[in-house]
Amino acid sequence: MAVKHKHQIIKEYLIDRIQNKEILPLDAIESENELAKKFEVSRMTARKVLDELVVLGFLYRKHGKGTFVSDLPRFKDLQSFLCFTEEAALKGLTVENRIVDFHLGAPTPMIQNRLGISKNKNVWYIRRVRCVDNATYAYEDSAYIADFFGDCNEDILQGSVYHHLEQEVGLEISFANQEIESVVADQGLANLLEVQKGLPLLKISMVSYLKNGVPFEFTTTYYRSDRFKVTQSAFRTPNH
Repeated sequence: MAVKHKHQIIKEYLIDRIQNKEILPLDAIESENELAKKFEVSRMTARKVLDELVVLGFLYRKHGKGTFVSDLPRFKDLQSFLCFTEEAALKGLTVENRIVDFHLGAPTPMIQNRLGISKNKNVWYIRRVRCVDNATYAYEDSAYIADFFGDCNEDILQGSVYHHLEQEVGLEISFANQEIESVVADQGLANLLEVQKGLPLLKISMVSYLKNGVPFEFTTTYYRSDRFKVTQSAFRTPNH
């Protein structure tokens, strides 16, 4: 059995407390000194754990006041490829899907271009509102190549589509290319996301690929900016 390092033990201790709601959003957590003393590590080790959890979106800092539990779950880790349901589950949250529409149809010219398919290929058009703990977070507009997806029904769409594709269909999903931009909610998006028209939204468009490099999905997701944030680690590379 592998021996866990103190860094991992502290990290799991804090995540478990957050997910079990022993400490709630906006609550302060133990200081670096308290964690160092509790786990018999250096203050630097404790600080590194907190730094990592800030990057991952579990915590945030207030200068001069301490470290607190984030109240803005982050559902798009730009360094990993997890679906909405998987990222929510990591934070101990429950996802509910409200189905707006789904139907089988011919690909639009834009979908043909994005997925590299002919107009003779059918696609499943799937539109859902994604909710977390009964709060509206995102609107998702997807197109899946029907040959890969198979049959589609409400039971599948009430759960995780990726779970269906991987566990039921047997697809090997590998990676995605994403485009990120800021937009404002028109009246249609405002109604779906239960916000005022003009609210800034984060729009992420994504082409997803199988292990063999073949694209199977194009999805555009609109995230509420008041309930969502993205964070990403950036590493400086030598300039020589």
